[in-house]
Amino acid sequence: MSEARIESLYCWPVKGLSGQRLEEMELKAHEPFALDRLWAIERSGPVFDEKAPRHIPKGKFLQLVNTPKLARLKARYDPETTRLALLEDGREVAAGELASAQGRRAIEDFLAAWLGELAPTRPRVVGTQAHHFFDVPKPFVSLINLETLKELESHAGKPLHPERFRANIYVSGLPAWEEMEWEGREILLNGKPAFIARELIGRCVATEVNPETGERDVVIPRMMLTTYGHKDCGLYLEPVADVRLKPGDVLRPAP
Repeated sequence: MSEARIESLYCWPVKGLSGQRLEEMELKAHEPFALDRLWAIERSGPVFDEKAPRHIPKGKFLQLVNTPKLARLKARYDPETTRLALLEDGREVAAGELASAQGRRAIEDFLAAWLGELAPTRPRVVGTQAHHFFDVPKPFVSLINLETLKELESHAGKPLHPERFRANIYVSGLPAWEEMEWEGREILLNGKPAFIARELIGRCVATEVNPETGERDVVIPRMMLTTYGHKDCGLYLEPVADVRLKPGDVLRPAP
């Protein structure tokens, strides 16, 4: 019976910016992780209305697909205060509480100057602390198999930092690509029903960006299409029970 051990957990509070490693993750049935993609940064004019939140295509926001330089920043977000700090080379270069207009403006002022012509218009931080800026408008969390990444490395010819794939759950113990066989199945957490594996995750050029340098250095989607005939890597899981995850927990498909 295939099973996977959770190695690490991540949330990504601001779409397009770096993630934060977690000691545990609490999920509610049929809801996304509460701290994931809570905020986004518009790149080419207003598109998000906080009074009428809706799903908006990812290209409308600053992210690694269109602005790989963002990977040079490390984001630190405090959910209690909504304070976002941006660091470059270990030095804090901007900070502000995103729940306040003044705090958002501090982040916007920095990004406008730092990005320059890379931003088509002045960046604008948006969010409601309830809406999630996901690529797909569904209550999913994402899973990556680290053994699959090791196989991708053998074709890429270099190490691939797991954060290229911006997942919530990273697991070990499964043979490479075996997670693909979980699609559509009920997934147990420590023997109890926890998720349905809803969809495979198709990868875009954001994975080409090295999260440590901000440079595009591996053409991952094209490499995958050439090698495997697809560009799927990872799974979207929907929580079907209230659960608490932590490293060391075991996931496996129900019999």
